[in-house]
Amino acid sequence: MENEILDKFSKDKTFLFLDFIRPDEKNEDGVVLQEAPREYEPMSDMNKLRKRCDDLLQDYNAKFPAKKMNLVLFDDALKHLLRISRIIKMPRSNALLVGVGGSGKQSLVKLSAEIGKNICY
Repeated sequence: MENEILDKFSKDKTFLFLDFIRPDEKNEDGVVLQEAPREYEPMSDMNKLRKRCDDLLQDYNAKFPAKKMNLVLFDDALKHLLRISRIIKMPRSNALLVGVGGSGKQSLVKLSAEIGKNICY
């Protein structure tokens, strides 16, 4: 049994764990009919992760057109987005984001907060 689990997670791949890879079920008007389950799942395909995060960014931009964000989600930005998202969902958590002005710290936090909107402690 353990060998099957170990074989699933190859040492050649990097796995990231996230709980928002499954999209919500929506009707043709974009109204959420049923929210997707929030379970952490492994993800090794960065292109699939980037596509999902781009979709979430488009949803954010549609919801807040006056605060539209044009972000380029490269690999490091995606990893930071996952870290911030995980930190925000923890009770009584905090983080210190360090970087030069204009590096996207505030934008990633806004997107992470929108991703984790259904999580309240």
